[in-house]
Amino acid sequence: MTTLAKHRATVESFVDSMHGGADKDALARVLAEDVVLISPLDDEPLTGRDAVTAAIQGVSAVAAELTYKEILSGDSHHAAFFRLRIEDTAVDGMDYILLDADGRIAEVTIFWRPLPSAVEMQGHLAPFAGMRPWELRTEGE
Repeated sequence: MTTLAKHRATVESFVDSMHGGADKDALARVLAEDVVLISPLDDEPLTGRDAVTAAIQGVSAVAAELTYKEILSGDSHHAAFFRLRIEDTAVDGMDYILLDADGRIAEVTIFWRPLPSAVEMQGHLAPFAGMRPWELRTEGE
């Protein structure tokens, strides 16, 4: 019999919250006070429930589509696969989720693919993050 990581219901509640527009109260119930968000947008992680909630709500507010397709659970972690679309740019992504001893989300690492779409997506979100848009450079440019 397969052993799954504890607290899968926390991740399911997180996904339900994301499908419901990233409700602040729902996120507060599943995120640890000192949660860490490692995003594809910045080298430095965001730390703390308020900062992470604001970032998640910001993306949710501008997303034309955010659909979680599947949750995978291992012995010590969970991963949630999603599709994010803003305007005409879409990425497939994964939230790699670690939980604390109390069953709250302690860390989320976000991955996006493919690279050209990820660069375009960052361009959509850069103004909200106070960043300059990235530029994808290929050989010969």
